[in-house]
Amino acid sequence: VLFETVLSLQPKVSSGGGIRREDVIEHTAQTILEKLPPGWLLLDIMKAYPVMYEESQNTVLQQECIRYNRLLKVMKESLVDVCKALKGFV
Repeated sequence: VLFETVLSLQPKVSSGGGIRREDVIEHTAQTILEKLPPGWLLLDIMKAYPVMYEESQNTVLQQECIRYNRLLKVMKESLVDVCKALKGFV
């Protein structure tokens, strides 16, 4: 969906010297990869916010950090795969 949107914003007609669609997608993927933040260090979160009966929000915080880290991993893997596919390695 993201790359469909990127491609829909690009001009459909090329005058011969323009940038190829594949180059635009690769540049966009590389830019997003560079901007991806590092994942949360779960041990630090567990130390700072231990799971306790009185603090049920700490459990939620840890679960959300795990989900966030998984999302970052999937995003990174997908963007790397897109770049490989554009070069014909996948």
